[in-house]
Amino acid sequence: MLAAAKTSCMKRLVTIFGAGLALRLAAIWYLAHVTPHMLSWGANEAGGIARWIVTNHTFSSPFHDAYGPTAWLAPVYPAIVAGIFLVFGVQTPASALAVMCFNAVCSAATGVVVYAIGKEIHGERAGLSAGWMWAASPYIAILPYILWDTALSALLFSGALLLTMRLGSSSPLAHWIACGATWGFVALVNPALLTPLPILALLLFDRGRRWKQVAVMAMFTVLVIVPWTIRNYVAFHEIMPIRSNGLAEVYFANCGFGTHPLGPSMEYQNLGEAAFTARAGHAAIECVRSHPMTFFRDSLSRALWFWIYPVNFWPLSVAIDFAALTGLIMVFRRTRPAALPLIVVLTFYPLIYYASQDVSRYRHPVDPVLYALSGVVLSRIMRLGGKVRRRT
Repeated sequence: MLAAAKTSCMKRLVTIFGAGLALRLAAIWYLAHVTPHMLSWGANEAGGIARWIVTNHTFSSPFHDAYGPTAWLAPVYPAIVAGIFLVFGVQTPASALAVMCFNAVCSAATGVVVYAIGKEIHGERAGLSAGWMWAASPYIAILPYILWDTALSALLFSGALLLTMRLGSSSPLAHWIACGATWGFVALVNPALLTPLPILALLLFDRGRRWKQVAVMAMFTVLVIVPWTIRNYVAFHEIMPIRSNGLAEVYFANCGFGTHPLGPSMEYQNLGEAAFTARAGHAAIECVRSHPMTFFRDSLSRALWFWIYPVNFWPLSVAIDFAALTGLIMVFRRTRPAALPLIVVLTFYPLIYYASQDVSRYRHPVDPVLYALSGVVLSRIMRLGGKVRRRT
């Protein structure tokens, strides 16, 4: 009986994954024919770093006419792109398609995690509803066409969140270690994804009063990150835990893009990355300090757009937002421990983008949470519809 149930569940997950992957590959095929210029790597930073990994065996030079070590991006995604370059050629259209297919696999796999989160917070029906919503979502399906870590970030972030939600006072130590190591790997893809982790750790401590397990989880998160931090210290002679450009992005968003390394100013290229990011960071702090109300208004505007993006699909985005809010209220009323981690993620992850750059792909890592909560609402609607049909 139990084996049959597991087999049935596995078939459902494989179907969700397969349907999602088919839709994403179809979207890539269509977009590649409609917008073939997107197969050009152009000024893609991950592609620039990957090119130097393959040709010079160094993690460096993300921008034009720039030479020398970089920490502008976290290391994992450029390394993956470099591996694809070795097979399909350096910055070729074939390698672009291969990266998009990799992104599509990550995005389709996220549907399985969305199912698991939905099931965790509200049962099997909610999980299935959420998983199928994710698999069939049109704007989620076209995101793999972007040559960026967007799909991978959503997969790993939602997976790390799921592992965290499943931790409890009776969880074996190996689960805490695996969860901490997963968060460390997530940080090496995109350190912004770590923003909610300190609050999630506090929730875990409060839930089980097992500070030793929480400390072990945090230790393994740090252990995964430390080797890259050492590399950065050796390369730049200063402490850069993962990336160098955090405050620089605040500067670009609030003070102007005139000195961005992709532009013609050549300030980054002439100063070197460490000096450039230090100067931009100081300028960002001074800019915010001198114009606090302007910064506040701009941050509010970015916060609004964060929940509307992508612009071309804004009705769907807003509908998902409201459905997720409704689902969150339902989950909170049913069991607060299940709702609190989701509230933490939705509250704290976007803060870094409210203060800095704000584009549609920055929202994507929280989309799995939004779809899981929307699945709760859809499952409730389906249940009520079934009751009405039986009565009639």
